[in-house]
Order: sequence, then C-alpha cells, then structure tokens
Amino acid sequence: GGEGVGGGCVDRMSLTPHALGVHHLLKWLSPVVRPLLDYPSRRRLDRCINISDLRDAAKLRAHKMVFDYLDAGADDEITIRRNKDAYSQLELHYRILAGLSPPLDMSTRVMGRDVKIPFFVSPTAGSKMFHADGEVGVARAASAAGAMYSLSTMGTAAPAEVAPATPAHHPKLFQLYVWKDRSLVRDMLAQAREHGFHALALTVDLTWYGNRERDHRNGFTVPPAYTAKQTYEAMRRPAWTWDFLSSPEYAYAAVDLAAQGRARRAADGSRGETSASDAPFPTDRREQVAFIRDAFDPSFSWDDAEWLCQEWNEGPVALKGVVRPSDALKAVDRGFDAVWVSNHGGRQLETAPAPVDVLPSIRDAMGGVPAWHAAKTAEEDTFKTAALNPTLDLSDRGTYAEVRAKAAKAASDACGGSHLVAAKTGLPVEIVVDGGVQRGTDVLKGLAMGADAVAIGKPYLYGLCAGGEAGVRKAFDVLTAELERAMGLLGVGTVRELRARMAAGEGLVRRRHPSPRDFP
Repeated sequence: GGEGVGGGCVDRMSLTPHALGVHHLLKWLSPVVRPLLDYPSRRRLDRCINISDLRDAAKLRAHKMVFDYLDAGADDEITIRRNKDAYSQLELHYRILAGLSPPLDMSTRVMGRDVKIPFFVSPTAGSKMFHADGEVGVARAASAAGAMYSLSTMGTAAPAEVAPATPAHHPKLFQLYVWKDRSLVRDMLAQAREHGFHALALTVDLTWYGNRERDHRNGFTVPPAYTAKQTYEAMRRPAWTWDFLSSPEYAYAAVDLAAQGRARRAADGSRGETSASDAPFPTDRREQVAFIRDAFDPSFSWDDAEWLCQEWNEGPVALKGVVRPSDALKAVDRGFDAVWVSNHGGRQLETAPAPVDVLPSIRDAMGGVPAWHAAKTAEEDTFKTAALNPTLDLSDRGTYAEVRAKAAKAASDACGGSHLVAAKTGLPVEIVVDGGVQRGTDVLKGLAMGADAVAIGKPYLYGLCAGGEAGVRKAFDVLTAELERAMGLLGVGTVRELRARMAAGEGLVRRRHPSPRDFP
C-alpha cells in the first residue's frame, strides 16, 4: 500500500496546456495517436509473466517522477526492502498427495462481504497520474477478478465517478484521512455512502509525512510542474505524455469535493467546525492541492479515531497502519471492526517492522488462530446458508442485519467467546495485511500467518502504469494464477482448509533459519 500524498515544490504557473484548453483539441486525435504511441507498451504488457516484469514495463512507459513516486520508500528505503525480504524468510512446508486438481476455491469473506479471491487492491493516491484509466480502470479490473475495490481519499476520481464501474452491491471500501475541517470529512463520507461503498478504512500512519527523497529530487507535484526537467522527462515517455495532455488535468478529487462542500455550506449559511473551514479556498489548481495536503491533522488522536468510527454506520470500519498488538486491542476497544496491519508500504517511518513479521502477534492478541478459525468458519457458514435461501435478500439492510446477528452468535458459540468481536456487529474482528507482496506465494503466506485478506498496492499500480486497466487485469491474473498454484503445491484446496491446518498446528509456513550461504 501507499496512499499518501506527495510533497515537493508547488508551481505557480497558470498558463499551462490544460489552462489553455489543449486537451480539448488533442482528445479528438487520441483514437488515432494513442494506439500508435501505446503499441510498444502493449507489446511489453503481453510479454509480462510476473509482477517484476510489470514493474519493468511500468518504468518504460511512465514519467520518471511518476514511476519513482510509485516505486520509492522513505529515507534509505530499508523498510521497503525488508517488507519484501520478510516473505522470503518464510518457508512453505508442503503436504504431498493431497489429491487436488484445478480450479481451486479461493473464495473467502473480507470486510463482511463474499469475494472470489482473498486479496484486493489497497487504496492508493492519484491513479490518473499513472495512466488515464485511473481509478475507474482499477475498479473495473477488480470487479472482473471478483476482488474488493478500495478508493483513496486522495484518489483522482471521486466515489461518484468510480461506483458505476462496478456492479451493484460489489464490495467497495473507502479509505479516509481526517482533516482539520470535520465538515470536509463528513462530505467525503456522505459521497462514499451515497455511492454504495460498504466499508471504511481510516489511515492513521500519515499524520506526519515520510521523507521520500526520490520525490524531492524529482520535484514531484500534483498536478505536474512544467519545469525544464519535467518537460525533458515527458518527452522521453510519449505514451504517458499523450495521455496526460489529451485528458483533463488530474488532481485529487478531494479538491473539488472540498470546493463543492464549501459552496453548499455558504449557500446554506452554515459553517465548518474549525477555523480551517473559514480559510479562503485558493483558485489555482496547484494551490488547491497544497491546501488539501496542509489540511491534514497531525494532532489526530484516539478520540478523533473513535469519532470517525461512530460517523460511519454503513458497514465495517478498519484502522489502517497498525504494527503493535496493544494498538490493535485499543482499536477494537474504540469500536473498529478490523485491524489493518501496515507500515504504509515502507513510505513513512524508516526501519518500521515488516507487517508480515508482526502479523502473528496481532492475530494472537485477537484470540489466536484456533479461535479465529472456529469463529470465521461459523460466520462463513451462516452467510452461505442465507445466500442459498431464495426467500432471503441479503442486499436488504434489515435482512442482512438479521443474518449478521445469527452469524455473530454462531461465531461466538463456535469459539467459546475466546476471539475478540466488533462492538457494532458482534462478528469476529478481521485482520488485513499489506506491504511487500510481489507473488502469489506471498499472499498465501500472509493468509497462513493470520490475515483474513491481503491488500496489494505496488503490484496493481505497476500494471496500471504499464498498460492501464489491461495492466491491472494482468496483475490480477498473475497473482491469482500464482496463488492457486501455490495452494495446490502446498496441498490445501481452499482458504478455509489453509486456516484449519494452521489452527491444527501443522506448521505449513515456518520461519527459515539463517544460513551462512545467505551472506556471501
């Protein structure tokens, strides 16, 4: 994951190609020009067979500033390397002669909804900077894969734009930061609620900005600045540049939502809750982005997190950015339904622990693997039985609430009350993990170490950079095929069976002992 906003200097120039309306002219030429410029990208995408290939293809298509924003970590990028290395230190002790044949059932429940695969796209900022397909293309790809979709507060498309790209009732999560202006927070929640987002994630590890040195060196801004350096790099990446110049200028959707909310409250004669809402809203696009970035509240506390949790009644709420068991317990005590184990993709605090390394301790804090398996299985069975009942419509809120109450009781009975449950729903507290995932085997290891689901950031963004929606679909195809192969080779036919065997202490995943050969 890595949904943070970028720093860098702000360009004050107003006579940009977009200000002059050049994109209105170029869009008529796009049906002819774009396929020609994208031909090398499509060829590279066709040859990609893993996420590393997608990264190479992304680097060759995207502007250097954009690719480095995606690829980089904080400071010396130690954490980002450790996130990946932590998975390589976990061994898979496979079972033989398991009698499995494809296709395997990789379905599970994530944030209270059924999904076909146990991984999903992490909310990330500014998808349109990577490719013109942006968040809408990612949403379509996630929907096609049967995965939950996540939209960042700092996305370049608003919930209203993204929602039509997914079927009705498709699982959708909205990720939120908390600004000083509570009215803006409510505006964001209202739009997410209106457009069918069923779950919420509050990111809490970005109250201070990480030191992302590649961004500083590149002069990263949103929207881009028209410096000589940026122009030179744009000329080296014609497919990306044509996308940028022939499409509306991208910016964080929160900018427009803030302006609309400010105007509406002015018309109503109402005001926001803090002095931030009284500050003049800038008219220049780049100054607007800086205004939103500076509206983040570094004094955000547990009381504020609890306030936000109470503001959302549509479905489960996750606390994102947890690496300590004590904080996970406090999140549950404050009313959160899920704990998201993450260090922001290695982009914030340098030398923070790898999420998969701390995952087992957080699972133990929730009640341990055996209790989790018993409770989760009872929950799944209850909802599966309800889904097969033709007289029940789970899309009806009242019916869903009744089934959820039955599932909560079944889960509590199954584990003897030994697993922590969410205060609002009574269902077992879920755990999501992200950071460092590059292979289907990594997803498998994350699940085996105690996660209900695994979130991916860089893998799908490499695909988006490399080829838009088609690239994201490629990332899903690659990871899904790798996960199914890994499950088959490990000797587990379902996510539930993996959970059951770990609960039984079979040790399918074990930490590798260091060897002298590790240090040539």
